[in-house]
Amino acid sequence: MRLLLIEDDDAYRLAMASHLRQLAGVREVLVAGDGEQGLELMAAVGTDLVLLDLVLPGLGGLETCRRISAGIGLPVLILTSQEDPHWVQQIWQAGARGYLHKGQAFEQVELAITSLRAGASWWDHKATTILQAGSRPPLTAKEAGSAATLLDTLTSREREVLAQLAAGLGNRAIAQRLGIGEGTVRSHVHLVLQKLRVSNRTQAALLWLSTQPQGSDPPVREWPGQG
Repeated sequence: MRLLLIEDDDAYRLAMASHLRQLAGVREVLVAGDGEQGLELMAAVGTDLVLLDLVLPGLGGLETCRRISAGIGLPVLILTSQEDPHWVQQIWQAGARGYLHKGQAFEQVELAITSLRAGASWWDHKATTILQAGSRPPLTAKEAGSAATLLDTLTSREREVLAQLAAGLGNRAIAQRLGIGEGTVRSHVHLVLQKLRVSNRTQAALLWLSTQPQGSDPPVREWPGQG
């Protein structure tokens, strides 16, 4: 597995890269000091997963995350010291598949990487609490009508897949839960994204969640070692 660490703090980048190289299954760790350099490395060499600092010079962490998630489609794990709930929501909306506070990152990063590589997500306890408790602003009548119209284009099976996707499940887990093949799940997800006119799974999940009644069950995040 080849990892890319994008981090502008020299000391933290050196320490985390050294830690990552000791993890089982990691054969190479590439490093970059900003988003632009990280994107260039991905284009030139390729990588399996990106660990991304939120606050970066130049392009910035959020925009870098958007470009990787929507354009390249690689899983992104955010590493940050930011604790503001606003940032957690922004990270979710940018398409990140996971979040680790830097204070606990060295202890949890191996499990987080394992989870993302398995197609699931990893949001640490505090971030999960923020996402579950975060208010979803009521849609305007026009927005609600537009969202409902798009969702009405989905078949019943596509709606089932979307609901599981919005619960934070990866393709394998969705296939097991619905009793269908993983390839079939991928096909359904592809069609769902097309019909909803969104570019990634996170945007599809947010559209689904925006139409659910306030107080309905929050997104479920599944990962190993967390209950």
